[in-house]
Amino acid sequence: MEGWQLGLIAVLVIGVAAIVFGAVRDRRINERRRREMLAPPERSIPKFSPDAPTPNYLSELQARRPPPDANPTDLSPAERDELRAAMAAPDTTVIEQGYATADLVTDRETAWSVLRRPDVLVADADIATVRELLGVLEHQLPTGRPLVVVAPAIGQELLATFAVNHIRQVITVMPVIVADDAVRRQIASATGAQLMSHLDLQSGYLVPGLLGSCATWVSSSRQSHLIR
Repeated sequence: MEGWQLGLIAVLVIGVAAIVFGAVRDRRINERRRREMLAPPERSIPKFSPDAPTPNYLSELQARRPPPDANPTDLSPAERDELRAAMAAPDTTVIEQGYATADLVTDRETAWSVLRRPDVLVADADIATVRELLGVLEHQLPTGRPLVVVAPAIGQELLATFAVNHIRQVITVMPVIVADDAVRRQIASATGAQLMSHLDLQSGYLVPGLLGSCATWVSSSRQSHLIR
């Protein structure tokens, strides 16, 4: 066989090998990119340990179901009678706005949402995203206490987030939409809260004394009772 023929064969073999190698390499690169696109994004959560277990991503159906070991929240008949008496007491503050979503109901018989010793945030501005509450939630999560968020308007995605966290018993945040400035000031006065401005919400910094509190907060779809 002539030398030029051997050279041509060698060139062909090398060329085919290069094509196969390139195809396999491209396929691996594309597969890695596909996995990266479909994987949950990497996010660093402020004040949470970076070596904490990766959170589980739930489907919409799973998120709307309480966990198997969920603590019961329904009241006993005696507890309902006790609350009714407290709600009728002269020093209880009553406002004509209830919870913003029925997903926050804790007692199915009365359709009440009952929060024991909640902290109360009263905003003087609309709250559209969870980013505006990060500072408050970082403070609230370690305490284990429920939180009432009162604002002129609250974003729908945020309402859904509150509902899922309540159902899954991660943290209970009850949104109460109060457009009337005078009523928000009444709530702030009754709970000892300071009105949070839009700048306060954007800063993400929780100044001591901004949150108020009460002994028990009871909301229905139409009213809320602030029991001292």
